[in-house]
Amino acid sequence: MYGVSKLDICEDVSVVTLNKMPLNLGVTADFFTGLGQAGIVIDMVSQTSPVGERVSIAFTCLDTDLRGVLDAAKKLREAHPDVSSLVSSGNVKLQLFGEEMRTASGVFARALSALADAGVEPQLITTSEIDISLLIPAPCLPGAKSAIERDFEL
Repeated sequence: MYGVSKLDICEDVSVVTLNKMPLNLGVTADFFTGLGQAGIVIDMVSQTSPVGERVSIAFTCLDTDLRGVLDAAKKLREAHPDVSSLVSSGNVKLQLFGEEMRTASGVFARALSALADAGVEPQLITTSEIDISLLIPAPCLPGAKSAIERDFEL
């Protein structure tokens, strides 16, 4: 248990990183509004701290929605030529849930230690008060799942 009561697994996930995005919330909002209007569900959004007037933004989507994301990224680059994108598909998202995470210490460290013991390097990590999401390469799923289940007694 240790703060985690449930493990969900979502397969066939892509991560897209937009580098050198303008530090302009309107540009970012327009990009994600376009994805929403196209029916593309995104998750695991992470933004770096600004470097000058630029940020990097990473997010996940289902592999089946990747074409639509790439089309939107192409339009973004036409308006903002400095923006570049990196894509990795065929990943798995592990989601650890637990109401107890709100007050439990060390839950995140335990999750990272479990993955380290399994030799798994996450490609993207996001957290909230009751959720830890870890994006890993698909071939790593068996070892990562086993390690998480063992270390959290799930």
